[in-house]
Amino acid sequence: MVKVKIYVEKAQDGTYWGTTENLEGIVSVYGNSLSELKMDLQKVFDEHLEVARELEEDWVAKYENGVEFEYKMDLEGFFNLIPEVKIGSIAEKAKINSSLLRQYKTGKANASEDQTKKIEKAIHELGQELLSVSF
Repeated sequence: MVKVKIYVEKAQDGTYWGTTENLEGIVSVYGNSLSELKMDLQKVFDEHLEVARELEEDWVAKYENGVEFEYKMDLEGFFNLIPEVKIGSIAEKAKINSSLLRQYKTGKANASEDQTKKIEKAIHELGQELLSVSF
């Protein structure tokens, strides 16, 4: 199974845009929600492969055993998607300055790869903590 990376952005009008990053050619779709984007992406991706088969493109063979989409979102888009997440809590877990994280959230500053990994790790830790709760 091949992993295809999808970069997801949330536009100012609220729509979500997804674009492939590591695929021969480019597949780009949008949706009114993240789930709609994912459904549409699968349809458009399948059409992309169908056209490649018709053109007898060599690269299409590596996708015959299936594909797994890996969605990547910019920090601003993530925090807009889940506004319930508290910036201060994530900053504390990531051990970064909360005002700097707020700048990342608003797009006033761009996080380095290292900073992004720290934030991602903190969000995943929070997710694991939430999954461990039962009522």
